[in-house]
Amino acid sequence: MSADNPAVTASIGKWQLDMRSLRILRYALGSTIAMTVAMGINWQLSFLAAVLSLSFLASPAPAPSLKQGVGFVLTIAVACLAGLMLGKYLLSYPLVYVPFTGLILFRLFYFMASGRSPLLTTWLLIALLVIPLITITSPAIANMVAVGILISAAATVCVVWLTHGLLPDPPKAHGDGAPAKAAPKPTVPPVDERFITAAISTLVVLPLFVLFYSFKLQSPLLVLIFVALLSAQPGFATNFKAGAALIIGNSIGGAAAILMYEILVLVPEFYFLIIVTFLAGLIFGTRVFSDKPTAKLYAMAFSTLLLVIGSTTASGSGEAGSKVYARVAQITFAVVYVVMAFGVADRFVRRRAGGNVT
Repeated sequence: MSADNPAVTASIGKWQLDMRSLRILRYALGSTIAMTVAMGINWQLSFLAAVLSLSFLASPAPAPSLKQGVGFVLTIAVACLAGLMLGKYLLSYPLVYVPFTGLILFRLFYFMASGRSPLLTTWLLIALLVIPLITITSPAIANMVAVGILISAAATVCVVWLTHGLLPDPPKAHGDGAPAKAAPKPTVPPVDERFITAAISTLVVLPLFVLFYSFKLQSPLLVLIFVALLSAQPGFATNFKAGAALIIGNSIGGAAAILMYEILVLVPEFYFLIIVTFLAGLIFGTRVFSDKPTAKLYAMAFSTLLLVIGSTTASGSGEAGSKVYARVAQITFAVVYVVMAFGVADRFVRRRAGGNVT
């Protein structure tokens, strides 16, 4: 992930930890806290808090400020309200609703291609895609899901703040005792490249959304959620090597989720779920915070693990046994779809744009 300075250490009680060890421990602790809160309270889509908190915890950047955290939650609140309004007023008019949704998708992906937060884009995608679809069968459940997504966003920010408070970076983490310098702004691609990137991502997500909308699909909504998660990082699926890495990473996560579930069956206690989640966080964290090319692969794998375990254990032990394998199959389908769709859309759009296939 990053090359940490081994000379910088942090004091945790009686222990001295280098920066890499500190971030591994924070990664494991934060994901465990998020999973504990989500599974303990068990609101609608509670597992999203654990999955999406990893994007904050895997970053070497400091925790978001109070202004950034509050702004993040308020943005999600507006997106949830917009999702409910779309479901209430436009859902019955497909010739208006589908093109309007396509326009929203394009604007969100263009926003992301401009160097804005992929995490925020992911939350907005989930809120604006999932909530209206649930409204088709039950407006009451859609309201609960909207509240659940908002709670997940707030819980994510609170978990990140808490984890950074318990395991803060040492004063010299960003320099020799000097205040941390603002991170350099990422290079913004040219307008035409941003347009192409947004068009490719829209062509990947919109057909799947139309399929769910046309057939009123509800049970496999996890597929759409996971496609939204992956579409926020399309660079993984624009060539065979990157696409293969995406499939391998999520296959590792799926296999680990099945193994973790079978272990939890032996000791079906909440405290044991907490222990196993923490140990899994340490194991995957040692690979996430490394300079190896496979670091992002293991980050995806751990996200898949938490997504599968969180979405199955929250549904009740009576159905969890069958659902864990169904969830792995759904995620596998989503990954294969993203890899194939991004590959086809990338070639189609770039050829139409002048043959500039990268």
